[in-house]
Amino acid sequence: MRSLVYSLAAAAMLVAGAAEASHNRGSALIPTIDSSGNLTIEATSFWRTTFVGAVFNVTISTPSSGNVNLGLSQVGANDTSDSRFTRVNESATTSLSQYGAGLYTISWGSCCRVAGVPNLDGNSANMGTTSTIFWDGSSATSPITFDIQNIQPNVVRGTAYTDNLGATSANGDTLSYDDGVLTVGVDSQAPGFTIDSAGQIDIPAASTAGYADGTEPGADVAFSGEIVAKNGSGQKTGTVQFDWLFDGVGSGTNSVPTVSDVVVNAVVGDMISEMVTGTDPNGDNVALSFVSFNGPGGAIGGSSFSSVSGDPATGTFMWDSTGFTPGTYVATISGTDGSLTDTGTITINLKQGGTTVVPLPASILLLGTGLLGITVVGRRRRTKQSGK
Repeated sequence: MRSLVYSLAAAAMLVAGAAEASHNRGSALIPTIDSSGNLTIEATSFWRTTFVGAVFNVTISTPSSGNVNLGLSQVGANDTSDSRFTRVNESATTSLSQYGAGLYTISWGSCCRVAGVPNLDGNSANMGTTSTIFWDGSSATSPITFDIQNIQPNVVRGTAYTDNLGATSANGDTLSYDDGVLTVGVDSQAPGFTIDSAGQIDIPAASTAGYADGTEPGADVAFSGEIVAKNGSGQKTGTVQFDWLFDGVGSGTNSVPTVSDVVVNAVVGDMISEMVTGTDPNGDNVALSFVSFNGPGGAIGGSSFSSVSGDPATGTFMWDSTGFTPGTYVATISGTDGSLTDTGTITINLKQGGTTVVPLPASILLLGTGLLGITVVGRRRRTKQSGK
């Protein structure tokens, strides 16, 4: 599998890479397929602030008719909420009905990465990421939901780093993680970087102490990995590669704010009302904003996010789940101190109701998108049953 991924990514670079811009800092491609066979690809990429590019094109390897090139369209304006990089979101949809059931491989690649990163090929390398998705020919599938910016790039030198990918599966598939060097242009993994079976990233303090400042702001050492989804029969249903850059900083510099992560266990018909908070180690003001809400089949409408009592660092996410399909839904909330950005997620595990009393979820320890672990209790109010 690994040699196949390498060859596909390299092929994508030859086919579609010439049009892409350089100065890339990382990317991930998230594919989903609806019940009509429409494949949607959500691409996230990061760029040098002074030279912003985009993915622009992907190559889709179909199970029956060779390769298809698909152009992407940008979604919204460039995200410049973090002074270290510019985030670009793109999307495209195409019908798979003529190609039928089977494995679809989506790749992109180009030249070049930002310069001066020590574990990149030639310090200014070609890059590319590849994702796969298996379609049975008739059913909707969303094997992996993942926002790469949920990985906090800020690493304090000489301090142990811990974070979680925050990936979920709308299909209810089992996710596993490969911490190998799977992307084009990354010669070796970030020193000390590991991912465990729960998607937990850890880097010991002895390793972060060696993350020296590079020639590019916020681009000190690269890391990469692959998320793998398998169904209950052990069949692989999809994969997502990602790569990005850590920013090694000293303990006396401005620290990244932390946005809380929340997990909610609910049943169809619940009115979800969840509070999210942003904090800053330096005491800077934090402003929260809504980024996205996705579930089985893609983007979900009808939700709202608003500040609490006019406090921009605290917000409430609300969503009426009546009539929605059971599955995993993920809302992403961003927080900025005006210079650095963190994202938090509200993961809603929505099940079909079968009892009149649904227990509230227990307190859980979440290792959030910042450098701190935050204990959050998912709160849920029932509206469908009187007296409950």
